[in-house]
Formats: sequence, C-alpha cells, structure tokens
Amino acid sequence: MRLITRADLDGVVSAVMITQMEDIEKVVYAQPQDIEDGTVRVEMGDAIANLSIHHNAVLWFDHHDRAESIPDVNPRLKGKWGVAPSAARLVYEYYNSPRLEKFEAIVEATDRFDSGHLSVNDVLDPKGWFLLGFTLDPYMGLAAFTGYANEVAAAIKHGSPIEQILNTHDVMARVRLYKRDADEFRAEIRRLSQLDGNLLITDTRNEEVLPAGNRFLAFAMFPDAALQVVLTHHSAKEKVRLRVAKSIFNRTSQVHLGRLMAEYGGGGLDGAAGCLLETHDADNKIPEIIERLRG
Repeated sequence: MRLITRADLDGVVSAVMITQMEDIEKVVYAQPQDIEDGTVRVEMGDAIANLSIHHNAVLWFDHHDRAESIPDVNPRLKGKWGVAPSAARLVYEYYNSPRLEKFEAIVEATDRFDSGHLSVNDVLDPKGWFLLGFTLDPYMGLAAFTGYANEVAAAIKHGSPIEQILNTHDVMARVRLYKRDADEFRAEIRRLSQLDGNLLITDTRNEEVLPAGNRFLAFAMFPDAALQVVLTHHSAKEKVRLRVAKSIFNRTSQVHLGRLMAEYGGGGLDGAAGCLLETHDADNKIPEIIERLRG
C-alpha cells in the first residue's frame, strides 16, 4: 500500500503515524492540484491523508470541511474523515493505539498549527514545532529542498525531540533562509499590499522573485484585515493566480472561499482557496471577486 499525503506538518505527522500502524511501502507527497490534474496518480489500494478522496483509495483521512459532504463514499473505505483541527488528529483517534501515544504532543501542536490557532508572537517569532511547521509550509517559498519531508518524518518517527530535529542540517538550512529573508519579506508585504476595508490585496505580479516568508505575517501586520487576496502571474504570464485566505486573528469573514473560487474555475476550502484567471480578463474579474469577498 502507498500513502499519498501533503508535505506539510499535518501530512508528515499523519504519515509518521500511519506508517506505524499500516504496511506502507512508499509515501508519496503531493498537493491537491497534483491529484486533480493527474500529475500524481492514485492507484488501486492506496491510502490518502490530508487530501481529497479518490475512488481508488482504501484508507482515507481528511479533516477539511469538504469531507463532511462526500457523495457515494465506498462503504468498504476505512479511515476517518470530517471537520477536525488536523488530519493527524483523526489518524490518532482512529487507531487509538498505545503505539501512538508518544506522538500526542506533536499531534496537539499540529492541531494548533494547521487550524491557525496561533498567537501573534507564534507568527512573528515561531519556535519549536511551529517553527518546524513553517519550514514545511509549501507557501513559504522554501520548496526547492528535495526529500525534506522524508527527513523530518524519519526524525519524528525515531522519537527525536523537537530541539534535536531543529538542529539537523537540512532543517537548520531552511530556518536560516527563513530568518535571513524575514525583514525583507515584511518590507515587501508592506510595499505590495493595500488595505481596502477588511480586505488586504497583495499584488506580486510585477515581482520576479519574492523572499521566503511566513504566510500569516500579513495578518499580524494588518490586524484589521479579515481576508488577504494575493495576485501572482502563472504559466509564463498567460494567467493570473488569485489566492485568498482568511485571517487567523480577525475571524469575521463569513464567505466560504472554496465555494466562491469554484465559481471561477478554482476551488479550495472555507478558509483558503484560489483560482486561475486569463490575463486578458483578470482586470475585469478581480474587482468582481473582491466585491463578492466583502460578503
């Protein structure tokens, strides 16, 4: 059996526990888009964690709101799904095994990190599991490191304390890059962003390369913002990628972002979603989307 999951903190911690309890031959790390466009194929008998269900899967764990209303789920499908702080929490509860008790503290940290229940200080000066979580975050701009998720998973599975994990070579390299770019990233967010009511609009379409940075930082810098819209070029500037996320501090927005983005050919979750717009039509669609985000 293969396991397909994300290479973020939730996916890695889920993988560690599932491989303790199941005969997993290989862990495949993927993003939702990889499965949707067929870049990563789901084979018959695979297990999936922290990603959408697929008809070939025999074991599934997903904690997002989409898991509440999955039609025609295979009655033989094993696992646990439904709204929860993290997929790791569902894995931990499903197996309910003494073999996983050593991961209890990691699961609790993953709950807070993945659900965005962080303090401003956790965002501005992350430590421990939260710092490790940011080094695994695909939106940090650190994705060029290959094999990183496997290294972190091996360290967690071995039982290494977080202080020791943070002192391993590859983790230290990511942390150094993160801290090196922190001030520049903060300056770029301020330069490229405009607060419009409760919406923070960050337009990076004219930027070739951005420094690595914490995706929650904008909400710490702009506490009045309930939502952030990020605009970037995609596919040789033939399209514009629009990403929108809810603030983890100002939780006043009632718009379901995934449903709204689905109307524009994209998708996602309640708290974070996105879509691709044709460049020639983007200047018409962006104001329309922003108006609808006002709720």
